[in-house]
Amino acid sequence: MTRYSSLFVSSHGWQPLVLTGLLALGLVTASCQKEEFDDHYTLQDDAGFGSVSTIGGSLATKYAPGETVPVIVAFNQADNLKDITVFQVINKLDSMVVGTYSANGQYQSTPQLYTQIVPYTVPGTLANKTPVRVDVTLNFADGSKRLRRFTYTAANSPTLKFGTTPVTYRNGLSATQQSSGDVLGYSILLNEGGIATVPTAGSTATLFKNVDSLTYFVRSGTDAPKRLGVVRGPSAGAATTVTVNAPVPANSNGQTLTYSFVAYAQNTSTSLTAAPINIVGPTSFATALKTGRVVFGAGAPADSVAFNLKTALNEPNNGPTANKDLYVSGISTTSFTLAAANTTRYYKLTPAQVASGLYTSATANAIGLLLFQNTTSADLGIVAVNDVYAVRVRGTGEMMLLRVTGIKSSSAGSTGRVKFEYRTL
Repeated sequence: MTRYSSLFVSSHGWQPLVLTGLLALGLVTASCQKEEFDDHYTLQDDAGFGSVSTIGGSLATKYAPGETVPVIVAFNQADNLKDITVFQVINKLDSMVVGTYSANGQYQSTPQLYTQIVPYTVPGTLANKTPVRVDVTLNFADGSKRLRRFTYTAANSPTLKFGTTPVTYRNGLSATQQSSGDVLGYSILLNEGGIATVPTAGSTATLFKNVDSLTYFVRSGTDAPKRLGVVRGPSAGAATTVTVNAPVPANSNGQTLTYSFVAYAQNTSTSLTAAPINIVGPTSFATALKTGRVVFGAGAPADSVAFNLKTALNEPNNGPTANKDLYVSGISTTSFTLAAANTTRYYKLTPAQVASGLYTSATANAIGLLLFQNTTSADLGIVAVNDVYAVRVRGTGEMMLLRVTGIKSSSAGSTGRVKFEYRTL
C-alpha cells in the first residue's frame, strides 16, 4: 500500500498539488486510497544524500588507461543505502555497468558521514584523448536513487627525460671535482611533445596528465634513497623543462651518489635516474699568488690600462677586448673605479666573509658556489685597499679570488695606480 498525507510532504516522494481543492471536496482523510489521489500528486526527487570525490580532493579530468581511481562515496547511514552501481560510457557509444558494490561504509567524524571507497579502473585499451563519462548511482532501500557523475579524458602518464645537457655543476668545476655542499643542476624534460588540453579542432599530439609534483632523491652507494626536495605542480600536461638544483649532502666525500626523480600524477608515477657521481674532497686554490696593476692618468702608458688575468700581464691597448678582464673605468682625485671589458664577472665579498678568512682559506668549490648564488657584475665599483672579489673568468668555470693591495691617487696629471694580487686554481 502506498502511503499519502495531504497535510505534509511524504518521505516517499509524494506531495499534494491542490490541497485547497481537496479540503473543499472533503477528501482529506487518514486512509490510503491510491485511486482517489492519482490526479493530485506528482513524483518528486527525495532520495538520500550522496557525493563522490577521491583521495586528496576532487576527481581529476584526466586519467591514464589501466589506472585505478579510488572513488570515495559519502552518504548518510539514516538514508539506508543498499548498494552502489558504477556505469561508464566511452566516447558516447560504448556503455556498460562496471561494478555493483554493497553498502559497507565507515563513519567519518569530521564530515559526520559514512564513506566507502569504490574502486574504478580506467579501461586499459582506451586510446589517448578518448572522452569517458562515469555515473555513480546510490541505490537506497526504499527504491530511490541518487546519481553522481564525473567525466574524464584518457591521457598518458607523465614521461621524463634529461635535457641535452643533463647536469650542470653549479660551482663551475668538472664532474670529478664535486664535493659535499656543492649543487648539481639537472635539466629534466617532462611530457615531451605533449599537450595539457585537447583543442576544439582536435590534435595529433599526446595528451598527458597533470604532474602534481616532481620529487628528487639521492642514494649513497646501496643505501635507501633519501628525499631532497619537491617541485610542486611543474606541468599541467604540456611539454615542460624543469631545472632541479640538487644539493650534495654533507659528509658525502668519498661516496658514490645516485640522484633520481619521480613525477607523480594522481595515482600514477614515472621515475628517472641519473648516472652515478663520485664525490671527492674540495679543490684548493694554488698556494702561489699572482700580482698585477692597472694605471690611469694623463701621463699613464696606454698599454698598462687593462689587465689579462689569464696571462697575468697587462693587456696592450690595441689587444682584443675579450682579453681585458680588468681596467680603470673611472677616476677622481681620491678614488678609482674598476670594471671588466669582457664577460669576466665579479662578486665583492662582504666584510664578514673577509673577516672569516675566506680569501686565504676558501676552496674553489665554495667560491664557485658563492658566484652561482650571488649576483655578479662587470663593474667592481670604487675600490679600496683590502677589498676582496670572487671572480668568474670570461663566463667559464674558471674562478679566482682577487684582493686590492694598494692605491695611488692621480692628481695634477700624475699617473694613478691600483695594485692587486689574486689566487687561481
